Amino acid sequence: MSETPQLDSDANAALQFDDPDSCKLWLENIPLANVVVAQRQLLAAVGEFNRASLKGAVRLATLETLREAVKFVQIEQARRFTNRALPMIQAEATVFEHTIELWDAMRLGYLRCFEACVAGEPGMRGQAALVCQRILAYLGLRMFHHYRAYRQVPVSDWRALNDMYASAERLEVTDVAVKDYLNRDITDTSPRIAYMRATLMGLVNPNELSQRQITFVAYLLERWAGKVDVARSPIDEGAEIPPLWVDLAGARCAERGKPEGGELRYLDSRPLAKSLRNRIALLRKGESPSKLALGKDCVQPSCEQLLVFLYRQWCRPRTPRAHDRKHISDVAQACNDMAAIHYHIAGKVFRQPGERRELSEKEHDQIATFGRVSTRDEDNYGVVAGFLLEHWQLEDQSVQGLEMVRRAGNPGKRFAHGQLVGVRPEDSKNFMLAQVRWLMQGEEGDLHTGLRLLAGVPAAVAVRPVGVNISGREQYTQALTLSGESTLGMPPTLVLPAGWFKPGRVIEAFIEKPARLRLDAMIERGIDFERVGFEQLPN
Repeated sequence: MSETPQLDSDANAALQFDDPDSCKLWLENIPLANVVVAQRQLLAAVGEFNRASLKGAVRLATLETLREAVKFVQIEQARRFTNRALPMIQAEATVFEHTIELWDAMRLGYLRCFEACVAGEPGMRGQAALVCQRILAYLGLRMFHHYRAYRQVPVSDWRALNDMYASAERLEVTDVAVKDYLNRDITDTSPRIAYMRATLMGLVNPNELSQRQITFVAYLLERWAGKVDVARSPIDEGAEIPPLWVDLAGARCAERGKPEGGELRYLDSRPLAKSLRNRIALLRKGESPSKLALGKDCVQPSCEQLLVFLYRQWCRPRTPRAHDRKHISDVAQACNDMAAIHYHIAGKVFRQPGERRELSEKEHDQIATFGRVSTRDEDNYGVVAGFLLEHWQLEDQSVQGLEMVRRAGNPGKRFAHGQLVGVRPEDSKNFMLAQVRWLMQGEEGDLHTGLRLLAGVPAAVAVRPVGVNISGREQYTQALTLSGESTLGMPPTLVLPAGWFKPGRVIEAFIEKPARLRLDAMIERGIDFERVGFEQLPN
């Protein structure tokens, strides 16, 4: 039986409602236009309701009445902590915690209904499938909102998910159909489908995905999770699509490889693989994503790229890495923001090239006293401007990337997916440029990230726009170059602030002297930078 948290019945529980009718009346007075207040009231009311001693059938009907309002409030509140840089600020963290607590309060309510099912209470004997599906669905929503916030899913959530599915098996209700009218289009579901939605979402490495991609995967799983069957016996080892396995007595997501554990189940994703392959093939032939039931917001080529990614995650064994990774325990210095990266690569304060300025009275006094201008102010510039180098622990390293963690106690800025980062391992003299590939905030507040290194040696430059539509002489701004890689056939590239690239645009770059460059190709784009190819023009 699934382990139910200890919720002692309390005759003095401050109930706002105790049956479906009183619940409907209470919901009419919830200020859904003010979701902050509404969430707080729902959380308090459901918590008290869970403590009350009620018949299982009444409790179940009341929880069903609450579901629509809870869903609306939770979706609205999630906007306050999703698509944000990490680590969360306190206001975002508070909303996230309240959102997770409300999902859990709903789960606990259905767990009390589950007790009533197991006890054989009147009116509950035929409700086991519905109750198990709801518990698994709310566990999945807890996990899903951890992914949306790029927060680490607690191990206890995986344990609870596997444990509840095992309970549904013992009650023989895993494939009993139930209705869930809160799903957008597909209302038919079951405990197995709810379990697979949570499991398959965990398998796609959500910390690597954008918010748009995470939402799209959830949309697909609402429709496709039922295509994955769960078996007690191993599937043919010679099958083209090797099975996933999970230990229902364990606390991990499903995985591939040599099975280990006591309550093994095998997940057959062959029907899912067939659907993915068919749609990928039709997309490549020019079929519209909307005609393939992939949603109106799904556009090419990103739609096809994501389906290929999902096929690899769900249906293929993990391929060996192209480059060996080293497990290391060194430290690295890192910073984000173009101005800060430019400062540390250049090793000096950015000034307008060719700019002549008068010495200040203070500097004249320094020359008279010491024979030179003091560099103390420049040495302290990084501190004053907020360009401090952060200390990160290197966890893993290859020629293509780094995995790092910044401990909760170490100060630092917020980081975001796709952001440009300057990083220098302890044993390196030079900085490297990298892009944030994935991010995750751990349970203890540690910030974990995976960086993809940009090929080439970076150098600091200054750039400014030129052309007939430019009024006056524009100021230079910071930018970077990356040297070419002759072995890879890669020419030098420019790394510009976001929004600079237009095909054929001519800009002026100052390296050792001014040079006119024509931008000719977008190589890659991040949230705060553009890496572009260029051609040097005669002056």
